Amino acid sequence: MVELVERMLALHRQLTAAKLEHEQISLQRQIAATDRQIDHLVYELYGLNDEEIKFVKENTSRTTQQE
Repeated sequence: MVELVERMLALHRQLTAAKLEHEQISLQRQIAATDRQIDHLVYELYGLNDEEIKFVKENTSRTTQQE
């Protein structure tokens, strides 16, 4: 988990510094993939079932869209 969070921080720093569009797109994809890995580990850590995971995803998506 710590390694993934450190990777996420590094990717965000790289994204901030990226000048070329294709670099930014690649980094955004890597960030999204890393985010999914972190989410999966958190779901496992808390022992969430599919229904609970769906609930979390729906509610966090709604919160993110409102910001």
